[in-house]
Amino acid sequence: MEALHLLNSLKHGGGENVAFNYAQVLATLNVSSTFVGRTASEEYERMISPMVKISHKLSGGLLRKSDLVFVHSNVNLLRLLAFRLLPLGWKHKKIVYIQHLNYPLWKFRLLAVLINLLCTDFIRITPVTEKQVSRYIRVKTHFIVNFYLNKYPEKEWTHLKNDIRAKLAIDPAQTVVTFSAVFKPGKNVGEFIALADAMKQRKDMTFLLIGDGPEADLVRSYHGDNLIWLGFVNDVERYLIASDIYMFLSKFEMMPMALLEAVNTDKRIIAYKTPINDFVLAGRTYDAITPELLFDSEIPCGAELMKYDRVYARRMLAELIQL
Repeated sequence: MEALHLLNSLKHGGGENVAFNYAQVLATLNVSSTFVGRTASEEYERMISPMVKISHKLSGGLLRKSDLVFVHSNVNLLRLLAFRLLPLGWKHKKIVYIQHLNYPLWKFRLLAVLINLLCTDFIRITPVTEKQVSRYIRVKTHFIVNFYLNKYPEKEWTHLKNDIRAKLAIDPAQTVVTFSAVFKPGKNVGEFIALADAMKQRKDMTFLLIGDGPEADLVRSYHGDNLIWLGFVNDVERYLIASDIYMFLSKFEMMPMALLEAVNTDKRIIAYKTPINDFVLAGRTYDAITPELLFDSEIPCGAELMKYDRVYARRMLAELIQL
C-alpha cells in the first residue's frame, strides 16, 4: 500500500512531526509513505529521507498510485479540489483529514464543507473538539490521539538516567523537576522559575529547564543555583528519563505532545486542571500549583496512565487503513 502525506512545507513542526510518526508506524503495517510539501529545511528532509519518499509538488500521478491520502494542512484541501474531477481511482482510496488545530467555529464550519466533499475519513486528535466534529463532519470519524514514539526502551532508562545526571553534575539522590517548552506567553515558564525560587534553600532538589524563546529574560534574571537551563535540545526524552517530576503548566493545548512524552517515560506529572489535562492524566490535576505539590504522594505517574505509544498507534492505524 502507498500513503501520501500532504503538508504545507517540509520542516520541523507540529503537523510535520505527527506525519512522520504516522509514517513510521505505517511502515510496520507494510504501507510506504511519500511526503508532499514545499522545501523549507534541508536538514529535516535528510532526517526523514531514510523513512519516506519526498515530493515538492502534488501531482495526478502521485494521487493515482496512492491508497491513502493524509491531509495535514488546510491549503491541501484546495489542492485536492483541483484534482477531484480527474479519473484517479477515488472510489478505491481513503482521503483522511487530520485536524491539528482547534479553529474558531466559523472557520471550522467552512472547512467542514470541503472536508465532507473531498474526504472519506476524519481524524479527531482530542476530546476538546468532539461536539463540533459530531455536529459538522459527515464522513467517518476516528478518535486517534497524536501518539508519541519513544526512542529509548525501558531497559536503557537506568543507564541513561545515570549518564545524564553525571553530565549535568546532579547528585543521583536529588529530585529533578523538569519543564520543557518554547518560552512564550501561555507556556508559563515564569511559574516554573517561581517554584525554583521557592525551593532554592532545599539542597535535595534541582530544577531542569529545557527551551528558549521570547520570555527567556525571565530565566536570565534568576540567580538561584538550583536551576539548570539547557536551552533548546533535540532529544528531550533523555532528560525526561533522568527526571523525577515533570511540570506541565500550559492551560491552552489541543493535544500536548510534551505531556504525552512525559506519560510515556513514566514521570510523575503536575499539571493544571483543564479538559485535555484531565483526559490524559485521568482527572488527577490541580486548580492551583504550589511548592507544596512537589511533595504530594498523590501526584499521578505515567506508569499508571493510558499510554499513547507505539503499541497504541499500531492498533489504531491498523483499524484505520482497512480499505
